[in-house]
Amino acid sequence: MSRTPALQCSPPAATEKQLAIIQAATQIFLEQGYDQASMERIARAAGVSKQTIYNQFGNKEALFRAIITQRCSELLDTLLSSSPDEDGIERILTRFATLLLDSLLEPSALALHRLIVAESRRLPRVGRLYYESGPERGNRRLAEYLQTLCERGMLDIEDPDLAAQQFTGALLGSLRTRALVLEEAIPQAEIDRVVRHTVQCFLALHRPCR
Repeated sequence: MSRTPALQCSPPAATEKQLAIIQAATQIFLEQGYDQASMERIARAAGVSKQTIYNQFGNKEALFRAIITQRCSELLDTLLSSSPDEDGIERILTRFATLLLDSLLEPSALALHRLIVAESRRLPRVGRLYYESGPERGNRRLAEYLQTLCERGMLDIEDPDLAAQQFTGALLGSLRTRALVLEEAIPQAEIDRVVRHTVQCFLALHRPCR
């Protein structure tokens, strides 16, 4: 039986040095904001020279984009490398949904989200970088994955782009708002309940009639 082709969502895997720079840059951006974060400070935190950062990423904007892209890639690789059979769709979407919420509700991700919102009004390009490299890219790749399932007759979706947006939106919904505004951890049992309900509703809507 043919299998769903695995989609490649990531650029070439980051090297150990690049990951160290990304980790250090994330911390500096969170501490100082995008505009005030200096490449010198990031270089010191990463234990490399400033020239090394320029050699690896080009400039601060590209480094910021790499942070968002790395987070997106780590998450989407889990989903898009899978080749489910028909009975495995619910299991794979459940795993993806759980990883999505676990990732976006962790303190560092919430802090990064607050930074983006705070910086976007003054520096619109920061918000655009985040949106294009994170939510837009993630939903586009999820839509492509859903389309492959439709082509195999495993799902019936008229508009995969909209379906992807609704799926991730239903997952995040009030949970991220609550975590951001109230600064409280969301219990895992509640995350699991939202994931289970969202996946079941999604499949009830999009599984083809037999």
